[in-house]
Amino acid sequence: MVFIPVDRIEPNRFQPRRVFDQTSLERLADSIKSSGMMQPVILRRSSGGGGHYELVAGERRWRAATMAGLSSVPSVVRELSDEQAAEWAIIENVQREDLNPMERAWAFRGLSERFGLTHQQVADRVGLDRSSVANTIRLTELEEPIRDMIQSGRLSAGHGKALLAAPPGPIRVKLAEQASDEFWSVRKLERAAAALLAPVESAAGSATNRSGERDLARVASRTSLEKQLSEHLGTKVTLTTNRTGERGRLTIEFYGLEHFDGLLAKFGFRPS
Repeated sequence: MVFIPVDRIEPNRFQPRRVFDQTSLERLADSIKSSGMMQPVILRRSSGGGGHYELVAGERRWRAATMAGLSSVPSVVRELSDEQAAEWAIIENVQREDLNPMERAWAFRGLSERFGLTHQQVADRVGLDRSSVANTIRLTELEEPIRDMIQSGRLSAGHGKALLAAPPGPIRVKLAEQASDEFWSVRKLERAAAALLAPVESAAGSATNRSGERDLARVASRTSLEKQLSEHLGTKVTLTTNRTGERGRLTIEFYGLEHFDGLLAKFGFRPS
């Protein structure tokens, strides 16, 4: 362990945490002033050189130490690749359950897309099952207002997963706002999302309404199929169709040659 000057340490560019609670940092800074810094931060040498270091784990402690007026902090310096640095940063927060659901979702997605990892490989690295990782990543597909509600704690991750079953767009945002304002349970939101997808015909309904209901049912079917394919393949799958649903395009994303080869193997295809 060595002591590194705080002004030679740079934040981790792969830091999954997007919000640092100021009150919590102040409390930690007071503790450091009183008792010192008990746990070292983990660093790697900065790619920019010049005797600088990049944080791998312990950014909250480093920030609090700076607030406490420490000139240097106890540190462990490791030789790590970008992928390892990103992994360590995410794992530290996941193990302590420090991330809010959206930070966790973006962190898993970033690890998958930046380094070409399948959802199973991400799951193996962070100690979770594949379906948990896949479902968490899908929260990033929600509209921005809904993501903000989840990040701020107005809605839980469970609410977000329930909303994924609702038709995307303004109707889903409105449903999320109602669930937040009226403090709905996840189960109640699941029932409301399912009701939006159920084509209910009214005797007084017009042909336009019936057409809209058929379109809604078609969207529901497509969304469900996309979800099943995404979970089966471990990557994002997008299905777009024409108005009748008889023709369309299936888009399967991959994040590197190894990931691409893995997808081909799942289809049972081997290039000659």
